[in-house]
Amino acid sequence: MSNKTDRTKQHIITIFFEMMDEIGFDKITVAGLSKRAKINRGTFYHYYVDKYALLEEVEEEMYSSLEQVMKDHVGVTVKSKIEQYGRANIFQFFKEACENLMIFLYERKELAQVLIGENGRPQFIERLERLYIKTVQLKLQNVSPEITESEKLQQEFIYYGVIAIVKRWLRTGARQSPEEIAEILAKSMTTSPISIFEEIESR
Repeated sequence: MSNKTDRTKQHIITIFFEMMDEIGFDKITVAGLSKRAKINRGTFYHYYVDKYALLEEVEEEMYSSLEQVMKDHVGVTVKSKIEQYGRANIFQFFKEACENLMIFLYERKELAQVLIGENGRPQFIERLERLYIKTVQLKLQNVSPEITESEKLQQEFIYYGVIAIVKRWLRTGARQSPEEIAEILAKSMTTSPISIFEEIESR
């Protein structure tokens, strides 16, 4: 694919997500997108059958890439890493693992902000959430396949706490750096909630 082709395709994608953020997916038409992008409709159809194909391609690329990042850096067993790094260094391990994931999202923050925004795609975000939870659970099940209902509830407390931090970060413009948000995530995962509250209240 030539550089010109790459630029044209990326331009179409950029305009598409600008419009999606402004008016929502349902109101986007190929005619309207082509006019705004200053291309003819034939150019759009050269790359995509319709707007659904465009959205699916972008979402699948993001999903598959994030899946690989998660497989590489998320879902390790805590016990194994404590044995490897020592309990005193486990915070640093979590921070480094989270940084890889946050850098990935930061590099795609404009897209992510649209997808989780008012005119976004809740089903796609839910899919990413399920991917994160599944990745962690698979690693845990390989170590301890028998998990009680109480343990499942405690795990969900952690899963959705992590997800809430990341979604808030993106929705508020990803103002903190990936390194800063990774530190917050690592602290939240390695510090008891009561200790965090105590620290806040002692200011």
